[in-house]
Amino acid sequence: MARRENLWKTRPLFRPPQLLLLAYLFALVLWLAQGFVGSAVMLNYKLRGEMPQQTVAPAELTTESFAPYSSNQWWTPPDDDPNWYLSTDSDPHIYWQGQGYLETVRLYAGHRLPPGGVALYYLLPGQTDYSEAQKVYATVTAAGGEYTFDLGGKWVTGLRIDPDSVGGVPTLFGGIELNPATPWYDRFLPSGGQWLVLLFVPALAAAAAALVLSLFDKD
Repeated sequence: MARRENLWKTRPLFRPPQLLLLAYLFALVLWLAQGFVGSAVMLNYKLRGEMPQQTVAPAELTTESFAPYSSNQWWTPPDDDPNWYLSTDSDPHIYWQGQGYLETVRLYAGHRLPPGGVALYYLLPGQTDYSEAQKVYATVTAAGGEYTFDLGGKWVTGLRIDPDSVGGVPTLFGGIELNPATPWYDRFLPSGGQWLVLLFVPALAAAAAALVLSLFDKD
């Protein structure tokens, strides 16, 4: 009887393969849960008419250090397209004055020179100044001038987009799109960085749990 009790005491509750499986299952459940919660929040704002889905033309936006070639007689655009813009210093800005629930914002801007960093800043309710703490870098989602910013779902009261960070860049500017339509399943598809987290964090958590359990087993 004593021998059977000793065997029971030394038998681990979970073996390492079981811990690894549980860790990945837990990560999968969390990922699906955040996807469903995000979908519910988005649908709530959409049904209330507080989630703008529109393309905003260049003429409807405010710019700073970023102007159409037609505004200066000495500037020569690359071709006859009226949507050519030029950044006049290394910190050009495009402003959208409005508010609403935003998940993604898309910038349509084809550059003739390397633009450097392309970034978006957003304001939350009650804020008046843009800050580095609320900055989102662009992901190039189509060749030839399509940049997408993932805000993760936020109620914003204003946007500032920096189309380049070097100045003197000829840009074919086509405006911005707020909450562009995407397939419903996109919310459940991890990005490159999220794939890395989902692949490695559960494994590390399982290894840490196995180490802790082994210490208790020795005691």
